[in-house]
Amino acid sequence: MTSQTLGNALSAYRQALASLSQGSAMDEAQALAVLTARDVLQSALHQSPQPGPHRLAEVRRLDQQLKGQGAALVKALDFRGYRQSFPRPAESWWWFLDERLQVAKPHPTDWLVKGATTLVWAVSIGLLVTISGRFLLGGAGVAGLSAIALSNLLTLLKARSDLTEAGNEGAQWLFDRFRLSPSWRLRTRFGTTVLLAGALFAFWLALPSISKQANRRGQVAQFEGKLGSAEQAYKLAISLNPDNVEAHYNLGTLYEDIQDLPQARTEYLIAIRGNLPEAYSTLARLYLDAPEKNLNKAIALLNQGLRLSNQQQSAPEVRYSLFKNLGWALFQQGNHQQAQSALATAIAIREQPDVKPPHPGSAYCLLAQTLEAQGEAATLPVWQRCCQLGDTGSPEENAWLMLARDRLDAEGLDYNQTCKSTATPLP
Repeated sequence: MTSQTLGNALSAYRQALASLSQGSAMDEAQALAVLTARDVLQSALHQSPQPGPHRLAEVRRLDQQLKGQGAALVKALDFRGYRQSFPRPAESWWWFLDERLQVAKPHPTDWLVKGATTLVWAVSIGLLVTISGRFLLGGAGVAGLSAIALSNLLTLLKARSDLTEAGNEGAQWLFDRFRLSPSWRLRTRFGTTVLLAGALFAFWLALPSISKQANRRGQVAQFEGKLGSAEQAYKLAISLNPDNVEAHYNLGTLYEDIQDLPQARTEYLIAIRGNLPEAYSTLARLYLDAPEKNLNKAIALLNQGLRLSNQQQSAPEVRYSLFKNLGWALFQQGNHQQAQSALATAIAIREQPDVKPPHPGSAYCLLAQTLEAQGEAATLPVWQRCCQLGDTGSPEENAWLMLARDRLDAEGLDYNQTCKSTATPLP
């Protein structure tokens, strides 16, 4: 087919469109004339050599005119009926103007679908802001930034599809491809918006699990001495789930390691509000070891912690610390008999199989002092257990080990030999 044939087809298409704009009312014959003229032009475009830029620009301009006449064409012509009688490919978009321009009669529930889509969009944006804010507040790190990037990417892709001209053109092409009615197009957009909101909601529900993982990473880092990394992991865990009391407690232990005691107390208090028994024990220990001791508050905390540990069936190590610290508080209060009972209970828990509490020597050191305060003479075996299990890394326990050495020296026993080098040798 020659270029002249293409020119003739283009001219016929132009004239058919001109007749539409000149007529006061469009009839079926005029509508068919312009659509068939566009069919002829499409055939000429396929069979002719590559058209020049001027002709391509004119085809686009004339097509825009045709689209502008869409409403009038739909009124004059039964598009659906003609498509049933003469099937057309989806590429022949002019035969689908009724669907493409969404001039078909709307479904009664379309307004409800539009409103629901807007509402779900608002929920999605709210979830995205919440998720991103929590990650950024806690110091996202590589994993957190990846999660933020993924959620933002999904939202941006959906927003581009619904809210930008280029995205709408792509969506319309797909709708035309599957010949969806205007109502179904609305419902399809609503469905994809719900899927996005569902994905973001599932991510939001997973935040507590991600928080637990961050808390575990912090524990590993703290054990390895990487305190900066541990602090970042704990803060991320708390940011993702402010109710993660274990992360608050672990962050408190980290602050205690670096001697930031006010911050440690704050984190322990938060953990206490979450009914974490070990937090009761550790906060009470800070009160007992403070320059201005608050024995009554410490004892009250320890009794509450013991009640909770019974209800929650806490680990033996937790119960050991609670009873040991309670014995310490009662000893300082001068209530030696009750202190002896609490310390004996702590030691009984410690001597159970597979129980490895922190600072196991403390209970023996305190029990030896409690027995001496009551006038007991046979305290040497208890002091020996104190020095065998003691740890000079703990300030209060180091002082008690000094007492143990004094008692052993008084009996003519060498400290390091008696303790069989189990404890850290004293200078």
